[in-house]
Amino acid sequence: MRRPLAFRAALPLLALTLLASACTQEASSANNEPLAGAKRREPTRVVVHNLEQREMVRRLETTTRIESMSAVQVYPRAGGIVAALYVEEGSRVEIGQVLAQLDDRDARLRLDDAKAQEVDAKSTLPKLALAVREAEARLETARRNGDQAKRDHDRNVALSKGEDDRPALISPKDLEASQLAQDRAQAEVGQNLLSLERAKVEQSTGETALVRSRVAVERAELEFSYTRIVASIAGVVAERSVKVGDTVSTATLAFALTDLSQLRAVFYRPQREFGMFVDALSGHSTPRNGEGEKPVAELSLEATTEAMPGLRFAGQIERIAPTIDAASGNFRVTARMTPEAVGNPGARLLPGMLVRLEIITERHPDALVVPKRAVRREGDRATIFVVEGAVARALLVTEGFTDDERVEVFPAAGAKLAPGARVIVVGNRDLEDGAEVQVAQDESAPAAETAR
Repeated sequence: MRRPLAFRAALPLLALTLLASACTQEASSANNEPLAGAKRREPTRVVVHNLEQREMVRRLETTTRIESMSAVQVYPRAGGIVAALYVEEGSRVEIGQVLAQLDDRDARLRLDDAKAQEVDAKSTLPKLALAVREAEARLETARRNGDQAKRDHDRNVALSKGEDDRPALISPKDLEASQLAQDRAQAEVGQNLLSLERAKVEQSTGETALVRSRVAVERAELEFSYTRIVASIAGVVAERSVKVGDTVSTATLAFALTDLSQLRAVFYRPQREFGMFVDALSGHSTPRNGEGEKPVAELSLEATTEAMPGLRFAGQIERIAPTIDAASGNFRVTARMTPEAVGNPGARLLPGMLVRLEIITERHPDALVVPKRAVRREGDRATIFVVEGAVARALLVTEGFTDDERVEVFPAAGAKLAPGARVIVVGNRDLEDGAEVQVAQDESAPAAETAR
């Protein structure tokens, strides 16, 4: 009876042991099941672009409108009725060319009258000259008569004085008569002298009248010329504002002329750039703020316009204003523009066109360049990822010049970066240094090569 009781007592302990063993095996199986199902992480698919070596520039940009360096508005010099037009908008004209004709009948009559007066004044001069010569001749005769009368009187005076052994040979009455004849002769000389002076005055007046008549003719000719509206510059008729039959005055705008071969662009820059522009135009750099001399800015200029997409126009900065505008703080810059497009002489800039100016201040001819999206920025740190084999390598860089799509990069000290390196442009946002990558597309390669 004891053995069965002991056996029955051991059965519960054996059941507990088996249950604990089963639970331990299930837990171990449950813990080992995830490890058995784990998979290896796949490489990140990326798009790459080859690192380029090309020229990069620093540029300033602004917008302005093209102007003609020689543009004038033509107003009539006299009022009148437009009788004829000789040009239209777009016509090419030269200096002095007649653009329109006013009714000139009244001006022509005034000119003819002035010329007639000139002829009259000129015809009187010979008569006046003859009168002078006649007066001179009469004066000469009077002087001779006066001299003779004086000699006769002097002789009579000598004869009127008697001596002891000889009485006077002429009576006092005759002496008085000779004195009177001498006085009359002298008076006649005076009268003829006055006549000569009067003739000379009349001759001078006649010469002055001739000069005045000639001036009147010139004035009439000038007024007659005002009936023709002429071009003051060589260029193109940009606007015609009158028509035949219009009554115009000196305040009426008749034509606008523009020289299309001489164009300029005027724009304004902030005063902080004034020194750079001054140095560029003078050809040397001025030390500022103890920094020493810096390279002289290049300041080459190009223009683009929406009117002719894809074309570029060259320009050259000619001068800058020597003062700063107190209201805006800017200074004025004037640049001469080449009318013909670079590589396409048939395309030309026109006055009034809105253009975007690009002013190149510095060039890096052998810059290392990547697309802007290849640079990952975190604070003040810039990083690019270069594919080496199947691994992405992070490389700290410093950014340089930029344009619309690219940026110049300088590798950190000790790092090497060469043209042709494959730089990740898509898929680099969450990459880490050393991560495995798979190149899905190379933007630098031709499409057929990428497909293969």
